Amino acid sequence: MVYGTLARSAARMLERRHVTRAGMTRIGVVGAVGAAVWFSRADTVGGLAGSAFLAAVLFCDAVRARMRADRGDALTLWLAAMLSQLRECVVYLGLAAGAVLAGLGGAWGWAAGALVALALRDSLLAAHGAPVAAFPGRDAKPAPLSSQGCAGGLLGGLAPCCPTRPPRDGDPGLTSRLLGAAVPGPRSPGARGRAPGAAAVGAAAAGVRSDGIPPRPREAEPAGCRTSGDGPRRAPGAGRGAPDTRPGALRPDPAPTAPARRLTAFSQPTRFLVIAVTATLWDARVAFVTLIVGCAIAVTGELVDPTARGVRR
Repeated sequence: MVYGTLARSAARMLERRHVTRAGMTRIGVVGAVGAAVWFSRADTVGGLAGSAFLAAVLFCDAVRARMRADRGDALTLWLAAMLSQLRECVVYLGLAAGAVLAGLGGAWGWAAGALVALALRDSLLAAHGAPVAAFPGRDAKPAPLSSQGCAGGLLGGLAPCCPTRPPRDGDPGLTSRLLGAAVPGPRSPGARGRAPGAAAVGAAAAGVRSDGIPPRPREAEPAGCRTSGDGPRRAPGAGRGAPDTRPGALRPDPAPTAPARRLTAFSQPTRFLVIAVTATLWDARVAFVTLIVGCAIAVTGELVDPTARGVRR
């Protein structure tokens, strides 16, 4: 609550000073550079100072998210995404440099492994979050055949064009003859005195539509419903909120809470928190191992339950 209020107040103050969202993104990169410089010391003081810079970077993100201007600007969104990845790479570089200066072997290898794990995590979440291609509906018009128009391709201008075939009139009684319904013939003398709607009423009672096409078979009613003359009605106690007691019915699992989703998604704020804790209490090698394990958990959680997605950035 207090954090959001401070971020909102800072966003309004910076907007009055004509600071844009792109400017806040650049300030975050400067903060990440400061964190990398302090993490390169590889001691407790450097870890605490680097953690403070990472907290400042996350505060810049919160302020940028609460700004009102340029929310839908494509260039600003692209710049924020690119610089967000760049500043994390800068922090990894500072951790690896500090580990090498402290005499820890294999620091660059662990840093490369953490970057590869992060790339796999981001690519999988982006692939699962991509919009599904639109399925062509019934209104989609098929492409014209070669016999109904000019040939395409490189030689389309040389090939002769075939005349387009005119549409042929359909036989209205063909459907009735194929489905076995009676073909409308000459009216009998006794049927001249009938009312105009008598034939339609008789066809509806016999289960045949007025166009000669038999009706669709009625689908099986779900459990807990009964049919009357007015239509399907639910039995008492079978409301929308009532549990499905049918044998073999699938019961939804309880949705995970928001903090659990954020932890399993292993977003950038979570990764920065892991870096701050491990770099202060231990060393850069432990930080890189923890980052690899966290990205593996995020990938596993996405493969097991793709619907429970947290923050992806």
